[in-house]
Amino acid sequence: MKVSKRAEYAIRAVLAIARRPAGKPVQTNDLSESEGIPAKFLEQILLSLKRANLLRSKRGAGGGYLLERAPSQISLRAILEFIDGPFDPLGTRGYDPAARQEQPGIHRCFEELRHLVEAHLDSYTVQDLLDLERAGDAMAFDI
Repeated sequence: MKVSKRAEYAIRAVLAIARRPAGKPVQTNDLSESEGIPAKFLEQILLSLKRANLLRSKRGAGGGYLLERAPSQISLRAILEFIDGPFDPLGTRGYDPAARQEQPGIHRCFEELRHLVEAHLDSYTVQDLLDLERAGDAMAFDI
């Protein structure tokens, strides 16, 4: 199981925007350069996040992208599911329950895994990641 490059870039972009002072938009080119994300690919990702109501854009001079909600209100699950779709390790969401009767142990195991992953991703917000970054910075010191 691997998070797609698109989803990784989306998380990195949202975090980079969240690091900025509130109300200060980030331009796509600046974000592309600072995060090492190809500009054309980033623009598609940002538009997708805007459609998901996670970002908003400001036009004109000094324009760019801003968070639509507070960082504490954006879960990792929301970003990942919007970009990659729901976590479904067996690809069985929406299958007929009778089909699950063939191998109920496998389906139950992976259904539990799906719930654990969803709960874990729901428990982390953009703010939590920012706090973890800051805690990591506080631990760094030179001798």
